[in-house]
Amino acid sequence: MQYENKGRFIVKFGDIPSPRQQLIEIEVEERRNNYNEVELGFDEERALKEAKRCLSCRRCLGCALCWAECKPEAIRFELQDETIELAADSVIISPGVERALDRIDKRFGLAKDTNIITDLQLERMLSESGPSAGLVIRPYDGEIPASIAFVQAYDKAAPAMHQAALTFAVNEASLLRRKLPRAEVAMFAGGLDDFAEGRKVLDSAGVEVLNAPVQSVAPNGGSSVKVAFGEGQAKEFDLVVLITQPQMSKDTRDLAKGLGLSIGYADFLSGEGDGLITTDRPEIQLVRQE
Repeated sequence: MQYENKGRFIVKFGDIPSPRQQLIEIEVEERRNNYNEVELGFDEERALKEAKRCLSCRRCLGCALCWAECKPEAIRFELQDETIELAADSVIISPGVERALDRIDKRFGLAKDTNIITDLQLERMLSESGPSAGLVIRPYDGEIPASIAFVQAYDKAAPAMHQAALTFAVNEASLLRRKLPRAEVAMFAGGLDDFAEGRKVLDSAGVEVLNAPVQSVAPNGGSSVKVAFGEGQAKEFDLVVLITQPQMSKDTRDLAKGLGLSIGYADFLSGEGDGLITTDRPEIQLVRQE
């Protein structure tokens, strides 16, 4: 415990909640002259509170296993914390991309059915290093879906944002067709007729394109999902993939705020030539996200 005694490796985290919940026990009087169980466990309220606690307090125990396993010998316990200030003529920020799940309207049924997933979840499923080793399956029962629908899960977006979302979905639909050549694949999205390159990819892959707006996506009382679209039309699919909007990562937004930058929500998708995007501060640039 010598490293912990220095105090340097004991880090306080603001998201670690209240202390451990105590088990419910019967009163002392109730324990007399019987063999009743004293500890009754948790009720629902205490169980939920306990489950929300951090399962690991994430503090250094001073075991030094990290030091023993670090072949580059990058861990040096004798180093002291210090703040380093660097002077630079320019700063280039690589923003990173997240998926805006909080912008998905409830009518698209996310979290209401296991067979309604996002395009990011499908990306993991398509990956050979993903949880299903590249096998596309229905979360409901692990079966291979015979019909898949891609559904645009937002009403409006900036042109660059919409283009980026569609490009991601088109690439996934193309990969999906290669893995499941016999499956029926459809895409409900607006603006695909103006997206010539993407439309060409979908047509060559045999993906049906439907420009009709989707009214709702909902469980259909079993393994299928019902997609209501157009004027009173509906169709069932084994799997529905919601097309989401990319967004700048929270870390980048916080950094931009700290640097006093004014960055629009779709600015990181523009830019030309060298892929760098100018900001309202000439010395700071963003890397365009492809």
